[in-house]
Amino acid sequence: MENGNISKLSAKAGSPRLDNTIEGCFMITLAILAVIGNSLIIFAIYKNRNLRTLRNLFIASLAFSDLSMACTDMLYQAIWKLVPNYKPPHFSVCYFILLTGVLFGAASVFNLTAMTLNRYIAVMYPLHYSIYVTPKRSSLILMLIWLAAFCLAIPPLIWRPVEVVCYSTEPSEEHFINEVVYMASEWVFWFVIPAIIICISYGRIYGVAKHQLRQIASLDRTRRGFCPPGADELSSKMKMTAMREKKAGRMVAILIGFYLFCWLPFFTVLTIHKFQAKAVPPILMRIFLGLMFTNSAVNPLILTLHNREMKNALRKLFCGNRGANFEYELTAANGHSLRSRAATISTNSADLRNSYI
Repeated sequence: MENGNISKLSAKAGSPRLDNTIEGCFMITLAILAVIGNSLIIFAIYKNRNLRTLRNLFIASLAFSDLSMACTDMLYQAIWKLVPNYKPPHFSVCYFILLTGVLFGAASVFNLTAMTLNRYIAVMYPLHYSIYVTPKRSSLILMLIWLAAFCLAIPPLIWRPVEVVCYSTEPSEEHFINEVVYMASEWVFWFVIPAIIICISYGRIYGVAKHQLRQIASLDRTRRGFCPPGADELSSKMKMTAMREKKAGRMVAILIGFYLFCWLPFFTVLTIHKFQAKAVPPILMRIFLGLMFTNSAVNPLILTLHNREMKNALRKLFCGNRGANFEYELTAANGHSLRSRAATISTNSADLRNSYI
């Protein structure tokens, strides 16, 4: 977020060279993992037609922001740690890193907010989802996400002098008011507004999920007493739909929770350090900086573990025909199970109708 300036905190504290080397190697490792993981997510979506859905459009955008963060800010911070007395070749490098740090970080949270709203529409208005969420509107939203992130990243480039951008983490007295207003704006647009949208959306989604569970329980009680034609099939469909929405919602919720866990501590200590530098121990800033970068490396793992389609696509990508055969066998087994269940439901319904007649 603040170029290589965070690294100077350890220098001021007189930290051993070994600590900087270990920290730099850790950041290099995170950057490599983030580049590999997010590249695979983007490539899998590009190669697999089944993954080219509107929901995965935001996932690809999130992966791109994490990949870009790894290639710019993470590598730059690692260089500051590994190269003694490093100085950027030109002051424009500092401004570029400042721009990318804010741009890709803001794009990540905006993409997560868009994914939440997409899940909200899918749950609240399932019959009108294809009407509300169209490819044209999704592309427009994606453009607005990156435009908003860019607008949030531009202001400090206008007033911050080279000395502050490249060699200090403390705001200059001349632009103190600008820094206060900008930091407050970052908190509002980066955390407060997305948190409000996400909390309201998931509150409504939770209410719908409880209502669906009550309906399923009511159908189960009806089935135990007297089963009208099609009750078993309706109950099974509702359970499958509820389970699918639960898995998709859980993936987005985990992504959001992990993002807040990684970014909020760093953002908090960065804000305190901006205006009360002595109040933040350097070691604390370094730990939270590493935690923030961990988010970009772990996101691909979360996206894969909680998305069966993504998991199958990556398996097919690595295993080739073996992965395709495994996916086919799995699909065939599921299809056979569903057909057997449908036949059982049909037989039971016919028997009940005959006995009722």
